[in-house]
Amino acid sequence: MPAVVKEKGDSDSSSEDEKEDHQCISWSGLSKTIPVLLFLPEAAVSKDRNICSIGERYNMAFKIVRTESRLVRGILTNHGFHEVHPNSNDFNLMWTGSHLKPYVLRSLQDFQKVNHFPRCGRALQYSSSSLHLGVIDITAVRLRLLCV
Repeated sequence: MPAVVKEKGDSDSSSEDEKEDHQCISWSGLSKTIPVLLFLPEAAVSKDRNICSIGERYNMAFKIVRTESRLVRGILTNHGFHEVHPNSNDFNLMWTGSHLKPYVLRSLQDFQKVNHFPRCGRALQYSSSSLHLGVIDITAVRLRLLCV
């Protein structure tokens, strides 16, 4: 699974168009080149093609391991993600019911995100309009520094 990245060669006008293009993508970083995918809560009950197109556009995949999370599965599916087998390494997001072993965390690619980290009490941030994985990114950086 490729990561969603902004090409540096893009012109300002096309990057501005793409940044405004989808309600599920927020751009962060100093030069607004890091995409952050926002999970809209209304996707749990809506079949809006605009919401669903984000996962389909970037061929995003998820896997759910050691848990049955129907709500998470429904939101991801309604955002256009497709589910892969729990043994597959071809995913962008792994949702697990328990903490992962350190060797599994070390084997993750930069674009792969999980919902659990060792000694991390809160992996997800909630806001009134979206669910996003910002804390996971920060924790991943800290974990990678510890594992070096």
